[in-house]
Amino acid sequence: MNGPHPRRAPDPILFERAMVRRPIAVEVDRPEVLRPRLTGFWLAGEFHRVVRVLEVRRERGELFCRVLTDRGAFDLRRYYRTDPWSLRGTAAWEAYAELEAVEV
Repeated sequence: MNGPHPRRAPDPILFERAMVRRPIAVEVDRPEVLRPRLTGFWLAGEFHRVVRVLEVRRERGELFCRVLTDRGAFDLRRYYRTDPWSLRGTAAWEAYAELEAVEV
């Protein structure tokens, strides 16, 4: 462990381009585990492959992910919506911001 360490690419600077707030379908690598890893998502009929998860933030009842994809950068949000009849919560995902990534 005393040798040279592989360098990780620096995080890009992100600017919010547009507020989109559109529902998405998320694909994960292992859906049966507690915290699966995002592999991609479908937005407007196009698949966006997640290259790197830049940031994950958890708040009460919500999960926010800032991801870098092969087609740009996005802010994603997972939230729980309640069915008014059964009062059961189901998880739903949405892309709520489209970001512009600038390499430094």
